[in-house]
Amino acid sequence: MHLRIDWKIKFILLVIISAPAFIGYPVVLFDSELLSGLTYGWVVYFFLVHAIILAINGTRFYANILAVAALISMPVVFVGGFISYIIFLLGFGYTSGQSAYSPHYVSVCVTMLTVIPLALSLVGLVPFQRFEHQLLQQRAGVSKLEKCILMFLRVFNHIVYFVIPNILETIREERHYRKWMIVERMRSSKPLGRNEIRGIKYKILTLITDMIQLAVEGICASIQYIPLWAVEISRLSDKKRKTSTG
Repeated sequence: MHLRIDWKIKFILLVIISAPAFIGYPVVLFDSELLSGLTYGWVVYFFLVHAIILAINGTRFYANILAVAALISMPVVFVGGFISYIIFLLGFGYTSGQSAYSPHYVSVCVTMLTVIPLALSLVGLVPFQRFEHQLLQQRAGVSKLEKCILMFLRVFNHIVYFVIPNILETIREERHYRKWMIVERMRSSKPLGRNEIRGIKYKILTLITDMIQLAVEGICASIQYIPLWAVEISRLSDKKRKTSTG
């Protein structure tokens, strides 16, 4: 269930709730730390933002937003923390080491998991498909600026409503497949062989490989139809200029 109100009202509500993430007020007033790097203000703001996003968008869309936010945030946080730790081991980082890096990346993680869902919700509320349809239905033709807008809308709609859902579906299928493989292995009485033993290093490499593969697939899927759309939009009739008579 979600709020059945006009998308403009929802958009204004999200803009208002997103203000503290940029100006810091009133989040900064509650600066006591629940954990190192995590203040009470940000914890309350985090749950408030997600509650509003859930109420506005509904359960299904909220789940997709949360999944995309996690896909974007987790690599940044963990890879950034790993690189910082390597720099510390090499002697080029802060002398305090983990006590300095850990609070920073905890704060970064919570901030990203708050701001990214807000941004995705704001973008998802705008009816870009309706705007595209209205531009295509103009009888007077399409100007060069409108053709550029059409190209942007076509690519944007393709990414939001086709590329991202397909990537999420691929991740779900891969997760179910891995769970099935684990269950089958647990049912089997055969001991694990040397080639089947996965250490921490192999898991990290697998995660990085999967993220790179998803990024490449996302980029390729996003741009594959651009030449076709460019030709299609360029063939639209140009808007005729009004000539004054007198």
